[in-house]
Amino acid sequence: MSNHADISSMDVTLAPAIGRGGDPATLRRLHPPPARHRSIFLSDMHLGNRRSRSDLIRSFLERNAADTVYLVGDIVDTWHPSGGHWTDDDRHVLRTLMALPQSGTRVVYVPGNHDSRFRQVAGTSFGGIEIRAEAVHLAGDGRRYLVVHGDCCDVFSHRAPVMARAGSLIETMVRALDAGQRRVLRSVRQTEWCGIEAAIARTNAAIRRHDRFEERLSALARLRGLDGVICGHFHQPALHRKFGVAYANCGDWLGSNTALVERLDGHFDLLGVMDRGAEPIPADRAEGALAHAV
Repeated sequence: MSNHADISSMDVTLAPAIGRGGDPATLRRLHPPPARHRSIFLSDMHLGNRRSRSDLIRSFLERNAADTVYLVGDIVDTWHPSGGHWTDDDRHVLRTLMALPQSGTRVVYVPGNHDSRFRQVAGTSFGGIEIRAEAVHLAGDGRRYLVVHGDCCDVFSHRAPVMARAGSLIETMVRALDAGQRRVLRSVRQTEWCGIEAAIARTNAAIRRHDRFEERLSALARLRGLDGVICGHFHQPALHRKFGVAYANCGDWLGSNTALVERLDGHFDLLGVMDRGAEPIPADRAEGALAHAV
């Protein structure tokens, strides 16, 4: 990732295929082939969580393909005692990911803290999916990047794991309340109130500034002699070089709905989809939208 590794592209091909039949040219226009990338990095899907936007993940996977797909942790959410809330879209996404190796796509799975039980089998493969505690990605331009979920550098999670887990569950309940009040307001055709979401964003941003996690993860990559780090965990999409090496956070699929992709030349882009209607995030609003997506 060079000095131009910034948020230069915020475009996801998610135009719905409408209509049936017609001439081949029309079908190609309505059903375009998937955008091809060298690599795709996805994190924090939280499948099984009520807030997971598995519908958007499903659309993204149908419209984007790559030679290598990295699953950067918290793919399946195992933190909920009731066994989770699995939808048809959740199951479809899981089946799609598990089928990728059969289509020739290399899949590397780096578990996170919400799916940490899979760390017990790191170093093995399942159905062609490589399970690794961490990985080193060799980019198209020859640069090397540490791929790790990121909770290893989360001070709060390590010093107070019970509080961290409780905080996650509390946030889930608060966000469910937020989703409920939004649905009510939409049903009576009133403007949605974003106060709860804004409060959560401010709280999380304050915690993360205190944690200095980006600085610690960048230092970890630098210590390994690598050119940068690619992570998830913190639900804050980012792409910069503030700490001497490249830092890339894939974001999440609970609110920001973003993925990191690598072009053939080794250049990285963040692709994002707005929460409502799967609308592409306009490029001129990309940084602002990402800064407030937690």
